Amino acid sequence: MRSRRSRRARAARVILAAVAAVLAFAPVRGAAQRVPAPTAPSAARGSTPAALESLVVRLAAMTAVTGYEDAMADSLRALLPDARRDRAGNVVWTRGTGAPVRVAVCPLDEVGYVVGGVTAEGYLTLRRVGATPMGPLFDQWLEGQRVTVFGRSGAVPGVVLVRSTHLQRGRAAGADEPFSLESAYVDVGAASPTDVEALGVQLLAPVARTKRPTRYGARLVAAPFAAQRASCAALVEAVRRVPGSVSGTAIAVFAARRHFAHDGAAFALAELARGIPAGQAVFLGGALTSDSLGYGTLGLRGDSVTTGWGVQPMGAWDLPTRYVRSPVETIAVADVAALAERLASFLAGSR
Repeated sequence: MRSRRSRRARAARVILAAVAAVLAFAPVRGAAQRVPAPTAPSAARGSTPAALESLVVRLAAMTAVTGYEDAMADSLRALLPDARRDRAGNVVWTRGTGAPVRVAVCPLDEVGYVVGGVTAEGYLTLRRVGATPMGPLFDQWLEGQRVTVFGRSGAVPGVVLVRSTHLQRGRAAGADEPFSLESAYVDVGAASPTDVEALGVQLLAPVARTKRPTRYGARLVAAPFAAQRASCAALVEAVRRVPGSVSGTAIAVFAARRHFAHDGAAFALAELARGIPAGQAVFLGGALTSDSLGYGTLGLRGDSVTTGWGVQPMGAWDLPTRYVRSPVETIAVADVAALAERLASFLAGSR
């Protein structure tokens, strides 16, 4: 009996000790609770290499066919709360006032497709969007691949059809023309135009190759339009590093409709930076064919944007890139970090 009472007493002491421990760390009801503020990257430190790599992958996974940049623009607004949308659909960030004015422009959009028609069997036909020449392989790489159709009700997965292997047997080699956009049919699981409409897919709905960015090697990232999206990631990172006070005016423009005669960039330059010297305007998003990935090297060349008042000369800061304009266009995160550092110094006026 005594041993049972002693065991019960020990158990009671254990329970009381546990309750006391919980109460010691529990907040007092009605008392103010101090919640640590989230720690944002400081202007001097910037993001960690892993965070920058994640941002590159995040932007590379997005789709923004020329003329349909709204979703990506909204994402950039969330990343940069101080930025705004202008009348041309650009995302614009500004700090400081007066001269000198320094502006960095990174385009949002990509050459892609829209739904051009619907067959009686429910297949979609495509039309290309974007005036930038991409070469014949750009369309050929679409054959047999997964695509995403952006309808009224959200993203709809689809696949681009391939020729039947059974029907090709016995035919002379080389008798067929290479795959072209005119022979592209997209299967979205519909059997009729009514089924397509029920999916929320209409004519002119944007279509793009399904994005699946791949990390490999020594912090390399491969994706369609990787250099352009990585350049925008570098500009986001640079804006985050710019101190609260800058010399003159710093402007970052994430421009719409690059592949429609630089329409968005031309509007922003005419509105915010008309006639500034070439050394104070930088254009990003170009791909420099190079084998020096990962060494922080950047390609420098002259460029220009035609605006409503004339031609604005600009410097082009290109990322070293492998497999340019292919589905596996590849950049190195180390080069993106070097570009972000240079852009931060440029915008702050310290270079």
